[in-house]
Amino acid sequence: MQQHAHCREWPSYSNRWGFLAGDIAAAAVSASLVAPSVTIIDRALVEKVSTNRSIISALRTHGTSAILNPKALLSSRPFCIIWSLYAATYAVANTSDTLANEFHKAAVGSITFVSTMVVNVPMGVWKDVRFAQIFGANAAMGSSKGVIVQPKVPKSATVTFLLRDAITIFGSFTMAPQLSSAIPDSLSTSAHVKAAITQFTVPIFSQLGATPMHLLGLDLFNRQASLPISNRVAQVGRDLPSATLVRCARIIPAFGFGCVANMETRNFFQKLLQTS
Repeated sequence: MQQHAHCREWPSYSNRWGFLAGDIAAAAVSASLVAPSVTIIDRALVEKVSTNRSIISALRTHGTSAILNPKALLSSRPFCIIWSLYAATYAVANTSDTLANEFHKAAVGSITFVSTMVVNVPMGVWKDVRFAQIFGANAAMGSSKGVIVQPKVPKSATVTFLLRDAITIFGSFTMAPQLSSAIPDSLSTSAHVKAAITQFTVPIFSQLGATPMHLLGLDLFNRQASLPISNRVAQVGRDLPSATLVRCARIIPAFGFGCVANMETRNFFQKLLQTS
């Protein structure tokens, strides 16, 4: 997430801490904006894979519930998990960019990408494991029996989730900024607008590769028995069209709107500090 702040001046030591505080505040605001919709979408995807519930039905039910009783959603464990994931991701991207611009400008992009991936990928896996435990087939079975089932997570599922997140992070934080220069001037001559366009579109296309990994990871978690590869491929293929569409839609708030909101909020705080 390159915030294009490398030309910024550092007026004083106290303002340096002010910039970092603004980075964290921007991350918290952006995470709060995207977490409700991402929580609902991720729950619907897990329920689709684990119980074959219709994604549209799940989105309608959970979306209506969130509108009628937002307090229940905002105070729920799944919401807190999602909020923590994106708040941490945006905060690390922002602060690493701020510090790299001051101390090592030549490697800003690499430092920001690596720092963000180190935080986002393991937290993303943690989020998926928790959602599978809360909403997956084993959880539904345990709930019907009046017990809580917390199955172990297979290493194969963890590796698959890691591959999925690597694809998403690469598309969102590396490819999106790099491809902004490819936007023709006939569409826009503004570098800011070009960056916004690629930040909304490139992460969406990354889901064409990330979605199969996501579905395979959930299948490996829900069906931990030894099964033929053909069986798992058929299972992934069954849900792939609808899940791809939903994950493409999901990525818009998470890494499209969320990243743009984070960038704009961060720039607002920086300008506020620079004029104070």
